[in-house]
Amino acid sequence: MDQQVQQVQTTLRILIIEDDLIDRKSLQRLIARSSLADAQVESVGSIKDARDVLAKGQYDIVLSDLGLPDSHGMDTIKALRTLAPELPLVILSGLDDEATAILAVQQGVQDYLIKGQVDSQLLVRSIKYAIERKKAERQMRVAEHRYRTIFENSAVAIMLVDEQERLVSWNRFTEQLLGMTAEDLHLRQIRSLYPVEEWQRIRALNIRRLGMQHHLETKMIRKDGQSVDVDISLSVLRDAEDKVIGSIGVVHDITEQKKAKESLERSYSLLHATLESTADGIVAVDTAGTVTCFNQKFLQMWGLSQQSQSGLDRLAVIDAVKARATEPELVDKVLETVYSQPSQALSGILELRDGRVIEYHCQPQQMAGQVTGRVWSFRDVTERRRALEALRQSEERFRQVVENAEEWVWEVDAEGLYTYVSPVVRQILGYEPEELVGRMHYRDLLDPDDAASVTRRLQEVFARQDAFKGLESCHRRKDGTQVWLASSGSPLVDQQRRLIGYRGVSVDITERKRLHEILDRKQRNLEAIFDAAPVGMLLVDTQMRVRRANDSIRQLCGRDYPQIINYLPGQALGCIYASSTLEDGSQTCGVSEACKDCALIGTIRKALDLNMPVHGIEIQPTIYVDGRDVQPSLSVSAEPVIIDGVQYAVVSVHDITARVKAEKELMEAMELKSQFISTVSHELRTPLASMKEAVLIVLDGVAGPINEDQRHFLDVAKRNIDRLSRLINDVLDFQKLGSGRMQFNMQPNDLAKVAEEAYATMLAYASKRQIHMSFSAQPNLPKGTFDSDRIIQVITNLLSNAIKFTPEGGKVTIDLGTQADQFVIKVSDTGLGIPKEALPRIFERFYRVQRPGKEIKGTGLGLAIVKAIVTAHGGRIDVESEVNKGTTFTVWLPISPKVAPATMPATGDALIEGIVNSK
Repeated sequence: MDQQVQQVQTTLRILIIEDDLIDRKSLQRLIARSSLADAQVESVGSIKDARDVLAKGQYDIVLSDLGLPDSHGMDTIKALRTLAPELPLVILSGLDDEATAILAVQQGVQDYLIKGQVDSQLLVRSIKYAIERKKAERQMRVAEHRYRTIFENSAVAIMLVDEQERLVSWNRFTEQLLGMTAEDLHLRQIRSLYPVEEWQRIRALNIRRLGMQHHLETKMIRKDGQSVDVDISLSVLRDAEDKVIGSIGVVHDITEQKKAKESLERSYSLLHATLESTADGIVAVDTAGTVTCFNQKFLQMWGLSQQSQSGLDRLAVIDAVKARATEPELVDKVLETVYSQPSQALSGILELRDGRVIEYHCQPQQMAGQVTGRVWSFRDVTERRRALEALRQSEERFRQVVENAEEWVWEVDAEGLYTYVSPVVRQILGYEPEELVGRMHYRDLLDPDDAASVTRRLQEVFARQDAFKGLESCHRRKDGTQVWLASSGSPLVDQQRRLIGYRGVSVDITERKRLHEILDRKQRNLEAIFDAAPVGMLLVDTQMRVRRANDSIRQLCGRDYPQIINYLPGQALGCIYASSTLEDGSQTCGVSEACKDCALIGTIRKALDLNMPVHGIEIQPTIYVDGRDVQPSLSVSAEPVIIDGVQYAVVSVHDITARVKAEKELMEAMELKSQFISTVSHELRTPLASMKEAVLIVLDGVAGPINEDQRHFLDVAKRNIDRLSRLINDVLDFQKLGSGRMQFNMQPNDLAKVAEEAYATMLAYASKRQIHMSFSAQPNLPKGTFDSDRIIQVITNLLSNAIKFTPEGGKVTIDLGTQADQFVIKVSDTGLGIPKEALPRIFERFYRVQRPGKEIKGTGLGLAIVKAIVTAHGGRIDVESEVNKGTTFTVWLPISPKVAPATMPATGDALIEGIVNSK
């Protein structure tokens, strides 16, 4: 420090600018009396003079008054800063004004002294301070320039942010990185340069307050909206009081680095995935034999486990391989070869004791021309070995099949010369294989009449290298006889797709051709029958178009063939609702409501869709014949057929108008007869009731006493009146059944109560005949839906028959129960029983079991009526019987019928006619 002061003292040159002579001399005197006495002091009185001397000489410091003749106040300072910006400046002023002093310092003055208050010591200290401060400022500017140069030319972005998180300074690379100008960046909020989520992450780490020790990878947003990957390092800026005043960030563009890293990761991932997905076991070793890489397949193949994170032990691997090899010494030989010839690639086969066959390959790994290790791959070829063996066996079997097959297997070259023929050619053409191979072309065996066309076709096939199938051709056997062959072949080509020949098979179809000729004749005969059939015939395709029709259909509809062929069936018949403008494939012939459910179209389509015949569908189309509308009754049947591989329907149309008319007239006559029988039956009931009442009055003695003979004859009359009454009731019931007018009142009912009512009704009759009756019912029987009166009629009839055909002292039982969703009613007796041969007819009307020596009472209608009522309820009745032991009738009645009948289905008036005629 003393040396520096000494140097300053010996070299110091001072310029005083003062217009007041006294003040100037005073300053010179103070300097002369100080430690700066050796300093060279010059003085001037104005700014103008100062400019001249400063231009001529070099000075170390300037002492100047603020008030000069040609300058005053702050203007003086500005003028001096302009003249000598690098010189230290000390202001001497008569003004003791702190504000002025502060302002002067802010303008670049190193010190501010008050005239009259300056002594030598203060002046020297001020001069030294000014010189040192200026020197420090100069060094600072140099350093600042140096750092600014580094700052501006840095290959990374450097940003300074103030306390309000605004960007206040940055270098050129920042503008390049973000694609922004100075105007874009000046005082820009720093958070706008980050994606929202990245800024939140930075704020969450409180990095801008605390700084950070490590780099942070994040993203920044360019002016064009694209994001850029960056690595940032932030430091906190503090003032002298340790208060945070901002931060400085160093930002590295790592976009290419990230891309390279991602590319490397993808490459590594691909390599790893490839390594793990390959079916081969792979292991890599360095030149010292240390395992450096392997996949899981390698571990599985040799039963190894990874002992540690560092990898596999080389010796453990060798031991595992030798332990499984059938020839361990072979493993040693391979390793010896590898180590003695490190640049040589090796391949071979290892057979293992567990039956596996392993194929190995060893390839040297090189870097910069130097062998750095080896990569071993092991592939389990056991299945391939087996497949090759299987292929060999398959080829052997194929050869045996070919040589023993009935089909002729052949090969020809590109010119058609036989290169192989199977032995069956002996049976087909009468040639030995060696007579054909290399000696004859395929065309040499063709029948002369067929040779030209077949040869031309095969030449075209050969030229296109097409496969062919089912080519029929006539050949000549060696003995000159004809034989028909169906041939199929595929081209044989080399690696350049050039034709080298054909391989194929030929089948003897001579017999098939003969059968086809027979079938063709039959087809022609069938067509003749079709055309000559006495009923209308149509051949309809799957598009509902008529493709053939016979003369009978033409006469039926009064139309010519051009009006029938290629038309829809309804159009062909002349239906007045059919449209002639519908396109092919229409579902109906017309567009009216009648066409939607056309029975004719429906019948044909059903036969085609189900591939089954549909017979006897009656239709009554309105057709236009001979200028008028007629409505014939037609019976339509359709049957699917296949003709030349195409599906059709053969439709027969019978004109049944006359038959329908006759049936209608017959039904009307039967209806009249039914009405007559009903009327007669009702008319008979009234006199019969009167007759019965009269007989009962006489029998009861109301008309006077009667003798025994009279009583006998009256009893005979009463029994016959009752018999006739029952007959009339049965006739009326069957008249209702036959006409479909028997009504059913289906209501929820209690079967137990209904059965008890029938049981109670028959008790007196059973007692009179000394028959023991019993009744039982399953507890808590559910209610069912049925006609209670009709079910009482059923049970009463069964009980009556049981009592009637049971001898005195016998038993009759009725039992009620349920099974699944049905009531079960059983009526059993210990009576005469029914012969086995009579059981199938027991429910026929008018049928009565013949019992020799016994009078058969009844109409024979009771069980028929019972069955009809039970069937109408959706139930059934069964019977079991054994002669002289008894009979059981079982009625199965639905608890809740799915379809409750309103009336009994009609059975036809012929039934009633039979009843009357039988009586």
